[in-house]
Amino acid sequence: MMILSKIVKHIRLNAYVNKPQFQVCMHVLGPARYNYRVMNDAFALHKAGYKVTILDVVGSCDGCTKEVIEGISFKHVVAPGWFIPSQFKFCFVLKLIVMIMRCTFSLLLTQADIYHAHVEHTFLASYLAARIRRKTLIFDTPELTMFGPNILRWPLLRQMAIWIIRLMSKNCTVHITGSPLYKPILTDLYGNKCVQVIRHIPPHRVVVENTLFQQTLLLAPETQIALYQGNLQEDRELDTLVLAAVYLNPGIAIVMMGDDYGNCKSRLQTLIQREQLADRVKIIPAVPYAQLLDWTASATIGLTVLPPTYSLSIRLCLPNKFFEYVMAGLPILSSRLDAIAEMIQLYDIGHVLDEYTPYQIGQAINLMLADQDELLRMQANTRTALKSGLTWEEESQKLVQIYHKVFDAHHHWDLTV
Repeated sequence: MMILSKIVKHIRLNAYVNKPQFQVCMHVLGPARYNYRVMNDAFALHKAGYKVTILDVVGSCDGCTKEVIEGISFKHVVAPGWFIPSQFKFCFVLKLIVMIMRCTFSLLLTQADIYHAHVEHTFLASYLAARIRRKTLIFDTPELTMFGPNILRWPLLRQMAIWIIRLMSKNCTVHITGSPLYKPILTDLYGNKCVQVIRHIPPHRVVVENTLFQQTLLLAPETQIALYQGNLQEDRELDTLVLAAVYLNPGIAIVMMGDDYGNCKSRLQTLIQREQLADRVKIIPAVPYAQLLDWTASATIGLTVLPPTYSLSIRLCLPNKFFEYVMAGLPILSSRLDAIAEMIQLYDIGHVLDEYTPYQIGQAINLMLADQDELLRMQANTRTALKSGLTWEEESQKLVQIYHKVFDAHHHWDLTV
């Protein structure tokens, strides 16, 4: 029996080392190269020996709809109209149907052993391709899309979508999400019992404290920076954060760094001018991902001050920016977001607000930045958190193991001896 067990283990080891290159096709309805979570997944799988192709949707390209970036193959569906918001429900549904048809056709033309759908909008096309080609399907929902206000205002369409996804999920091998508090909700919503949590942690790197923000924004070198890092969009209610600057002590500035969605940046700049806060609130575009942590490290504290009541997805989120702050050694100030609050308490790396008002946010920033000893203690705790396994190198192994299990199932081996 022991000899048989050793033989099986030897076969399994050689299978992973010498396995034929398993082909993975990821699908995302947006430009994938700027989606760091998707790209980190793709690089982790590529490093583990899988051949990865990403089918994404872009507004434009230079005429080449196929390219290879650092070993990852890209196939682009060019659709400028997809990125223009629809004013009417019928227009959105029609546009979505056309997009699903185009993407399904492209997926069917892509060789793959596993189809990996990112977010609900890609699930139908990925499901159809996987079923027609009789391949494995993985469903990845990093957020609770079905609980956003824009979806909730269309209850009939929402219920129909949930019913369809729930039906298709029966043929889904694994369901992946980004927050442990999403897991029971998604299990109940879609009926998929195999929900795995993979947190959005950046790859580990050594980050050195610097003054990039102060130099770029022409601020005094000793200026303390409270950094919001992430998209500028409606569901973040960033006007509340702007108004918090009214209550900041001298020598403190709020910096918002991210891509603009829905003309949010223009509205925030109008508010800044109206309230005469240009010296206390600065907005800059997102920087390349490879440089992101260097910029993050030039701040003093990181902010995840998001509106807890806006949606269930926000209240239970565990976003990239939280882990980026930790990697850069920043103590964190957060609104009462359940998953983030748990992490802050677990590692003792920040403070959580119980009231979400401009005054409370401003005063909390003042208190955190006034206590240098406390800041240094929390900075040291972020380093301890990283040593405890809070890195992508550790987290990505969960994703690789999911794919290894799919590989085992594909070969129908009994490895339980």
